Amino acid sequence: MGGKAITEELVRRGHQVTGLARNADKAPQIDGLTNVGIDIFDPASLRDALRGHDVVVSAFAAGHDLSPDTFYRQAEGTRRIIGAFKESGAGYLLYIGGVASLYTEPGVQVYDSPGFPGTYFGTAPAPFLHWLGEITGVGLFHESAERRERGELGPRESDPVIVGVVDSWEAIPLLEGCRIALDLFAHRTDIDWSFLSPPWLYRPGKGSGSYHLGIDYVPMENGHPAGIDVPDLALAVCDETERRALIHRHWTVSGAQENF
Repeated sequence: MGGKAITEELVRRGHQVTGLARNADKAPQIDGLTNVGIDIFDPASLRDALRGHDVVVSAFAAGHDLSPDTFYRQAEGTRRIIGAFKESGAGYLLYIGGVASLYTEPGVQVYDSPGFPGTYFGTAPAPFLHWLGEITGVGLFHESAERRERGELGPRESDPVIVGVVDSWEAIPLLEGCRIALDLFAHRTDIDWSFLSPPWLYRPGKGSGSYHLGIDYVPMENGHPAGIDVPDLALAVCDETERRALIHRHWTVSGAQENF
């Protein structure tokens, strides 16, 4: 999702881009883009693929199910990306993580904050819930979205059904894996890196053509977690690849959200 939009924007700006993917043969064939098949768990091949690049953008995500394997793949995959990047001698690693590593107050990350995950999922708008249903295959998200669309729930009213279900989850492996990924970067000065945590309501959309930059803390809008459309996050990533203004920083972005 994000990787495709970022690639297209970088090519549009005139950059020469190497797209790394497990199924590179399915990637689009466009001028300015070279597609390379890669398994990030093969560190030697990954190192060789990264060598010679000015900037490396990692949009790696291990999956959206609740299997512990997802946590392992995200954490270990990130460790291998960092190792291959360092050995490759590439210039700058911009890693896209997840919202769970952002802070709601000093010392408290989103994942550990009161009300997570229930109120975050339970007050999400219908488009975001439908998107969650599509990527996770969990029908409850679609059902909750439909209740909101029928007017059974206000735009910011918690859905007690979905709150009850997600509060019972003992783990959310992808979010936990993305959170521990930040620990693998924090305090490192041997490589140039930055860590982008998208806001809670990050989803496909038209985009507004602009974004707001934040550092460390979850962005809020009218007392609720803010969001951003994929095209606007891609703009922010591409701007940072060119400016390199956030080296060794943990950052986030938010933007205008239609129908939120």
